[in-house]
Amino acid sequence: MSDKIQFQQALKDIPDRVELGRSYEEKLQTLARTLVAGLYMLIRNVKLYEPENEIFAKPLEQLKDCINTIVAMDESVNLQGAGAAVYLNNMLVKIDIKSVENVSYLLTEFKIRGIGGFLLSSPVTVQELRNFIYIFSQEVSGKVGEHGVSARKLQALKLRRWEKIQEILENQEQSDHDDRKVDRKRYALTVYARTIYYMRKYIAGLRGDGPTISVGRGGRMIQDLVDLCHGHRSHFLGMTTLKNDDEYLAFHAVNVALMSIVFAAELGLNKAQLRDLGMAALFHDIGLVDVDENLLQKRGKLAPDEARKVRKSPIYSVKRIIRNRLLNRLTIQRIITCYEHKTEFGTPVKDLKGNISFVVPRADLGSFSKIIAISDTYDALTSRRPYRESYSPEIALSLMWTEIKHKFDPEYLSVFMNVMKLPSVRVLSQQGEKVVIF
Repeated sequence: MSDKIQFQQALKDIPDRVELGRSYEEKLQTLARTLVAGLYMLIRNVKLYEPENEIFAKPLEQLKDCINTIVAMDESVNLQGAGAAVYLNNMLVKIDIKSVENVSYLLTEFKIRGIGGFLLSSPVTVQELRNFIYIFSQEVSGKVGEHGVSARKLQALKLRRWEKIQEILENQEQSDHDDRKVDRKRYALTVYARTIYYMRKYIAGLRGDGPTISVGRGGRMIQDLVDLCHGHRSHFLGMTTLKNDDEYLAFHAVNVALMSIVFAAELGLNKAQLRDLGMAALFHDIGLVDVDENLLQKRGKLAPDEARKVRKSPIYSVKRIIRNRLLNRLTIQRIITCYEHKTEFGTPVKDLKGNISFVVPRADLGSFSKIIAISDTYDALTSRRPYRESYSPEIALSLMWTEIKHKFDPEYLSVFMNVMKLPSVRVLSQQGEKVVIF
């Protein structure tokens, strides 16, 4: 398209996805495969040896470490078999071709005992796992109850019935069929609402008003938004008009992430880049949870010292990210973006009447920062705040192109205007004439 910017050179500032550490989902997949492989080996060998045999000491210890790592990462372990597949915390475990028979063996053994999977929300012990594999020994036959067998009751692990799992699978298949019949707009709204709910709980956890929620779960929400954004731009942009004054931060975070994804897709970023951008956008203003709520809700102009405290929110965001994530390339990129998106793109040069005649670029900002800066400002302007009413989309874009145009890369802003698909923006020239700029 002629109106698109050629971003090949500009995108060189986006780091490769070769990280020093693996992504959250990749780690979870690796742990899931380790869990399945460990269960297979233990259940197969318990047919030959007593659970107390010394040969189980090391494998049980390794399985314990694996499970407890998952609990620490994702707050729980929900392992379930469905059909010929295994799911961990509702994530399909990707099994290589060499392990297919092992999974089949494991699920068959589960079915014989009437087990569909198990739930765990706290760290497990070696003894608990020893009691679990005892269920599959030659001393036990037939189906078992929720807590295993009476001789070796399970405390932390809660077994799920095989029949119940099959019901869930059938219901899921029916649900998937129903979802396909629902129009895309409603489905997109469901994904949006789910992301708002996640951010609401995440922010509450940071403020001490609820349990701490994993950042990694946000990655799944962003992936859904990325998958849906292609070809359904109007559905998504329409949802960003949804606001809630009492939960501004949650709605603002999701709206900025959503707009940034749609905007960046128009710029030509691929799905992997969109996902990284979405995660940076979702948590771009998370440092506001560390700013006094009274300042954020104050009516009228802030005093200089109060304004300084609010302006420190990017630093608070950086500290939050450092505290919660491993320092890999992707995390460093998010840190830079959190801080950098508040940096003005250039210095305005004004004429004698005080109007901005042109902008001198002064900062070598990254693409993610430029994208989020525009989306962040637009959503803030179109949201009602304690000290002002919300601006209409047309007025917000007019302000961004005139009064505060020095804050943004003009080429990016031009594309954003087109992405929003709003009527042409009209402003007054110095002679008082209406001029169409888009």
